Formats: sequence, structure tokens, C-alpha cells
Amino acid sequence: MPIIYKENISDHGILGVWKITESVDELLSMIQFTDEDIITFEKFKIKSRQAHWLSYRLMIRQLMGGDCKCDFYYDEHGKLQFREMDYSISVTHSGLYSGVIISKNHYVGIDIEKLGDRINLLADKFLSDDEKNHLPKENQHRYLTVLWSAKEALFKLYGKTNVLFDKNIILDSFDLQIKGNFKGRIVLDNLQREYELDYEFSDNDGYILVYCVDESMKIKTNKS
Repeated sequence: MPIIYKENISDHGILGVWKITESVDELLSMIQFTDEDIITFEKFKIKSRQAHWLSYRLMIRQLMGGDCKCDFYYDEHGKLQFREMDYSISVTHSGLYSGVIISKNHYVGIDIEKLGDRINLLADKFLSDDEKNHLPKENQHRYLTVLWSAKEALFKLYGKTNVLFDKNIILDSFDLQIKGNFKGRIVLDNLQREYELDYEFSDNDGYILVYCVDESMKIKTNKS
């Protein structure tokens, strides 16, 4: 299945979601690989992980158009980067879905998560004390999944590994809806910045999508 959801976002940005209904062989038939791509693909031994990787690579090319110089590398923090373009990109995958957000001007982050009760067992590992004190009594696993996904999106936007989810990424409380937004902050010695996070549950309520855009900072280009 091609892209099932596409949205233009702030200031020359775009977001897409792909529902994976194709086999790995079908996805392989739709993409041309560089030698480096082949090396990376062959590292994935699990079929579902191969499908995730192929689907978001295909999606990037569809979102960017036929003239895209869609060559990539992973930087020292393990973050996917365009090799020849000064665009910010963030990718995600979970279950049947993969997602991509790309911006020409601003740093971005995205996360998709499948809902499940297991998130309740992990809350102490990623929530601050204040966040724990503001958990709702109803639909707590849904609320927790939004929080986890939001912290993942902010972590990807920041793009470095020196971040603790329970101490350096702090989220405001909010009223849980099918679709909404709330604020979060990255708090480090050298950075204290607030962001707005948008979230939306899938139609069947089985997944959550969260994304964020750093409106306050322009991308540093190689010409800067």
C-alpha cells in the first residue's frame, strides 16, 4: 500500500505514514539500492524490520519527488541524515506502520507506537516525578503511550544521545483526546527549550502518532 496519510507541516515540511501490506520481496522490487544501502539492508535479519526499513525509504522518495538526491548516512549518534541535502529528517516504525517527517528549515522528530498495557510497567523508567503525579486514572495506558511517544519524538529532534527521558525531557499534562497537542521541554545544561507536540490516534485506536517541529531554530547548513 502506498502512503496512507500525508500532511504539509510548518514552513516547508512534510509528514507521511505508510501502512505496510506488501511483502519484503514486493517492497524490494519497488526500490533501487546503492551499494551502501545493500550493506545496511543485509544487516536486518527479521522480515518485519526489513519491511519497516524499505517502506520508509520508499516513502521518503515519494514525499520528496523524483528529483530527490535521496542518499543517506547515519551520523555518530545513529541518526539518519541526507547525504547531499541540508534537510532535517526523522523516521519511525511500529507494527504495521512506518512514518517520516522532513523539513527544509527546521529540526523535526516523529514517533509511532502501538498501544498496549505493557507501557504501565515501564512508566517509572521514563517519567519525571511531576509527570507521575499528573497521570489520569482513566485510559492511563493510552495517556502513557502518548507521553512515551512524545519523548521519543523530542529525543529524535534533538538528535544526540546525552538525554535521559525522566530528567531531560519534561512534558506538560494535557486532556487526552483523539487528536490534540501539548507542550514539552528539553532541559540540559546547554539547552532549555520548549516545543509543541502534536498527537493523533489511528482510526482503529491501535496506534499513536506524535511529531514536533523546532520552530525557534533554523537548520544549520553546510554553507552556514
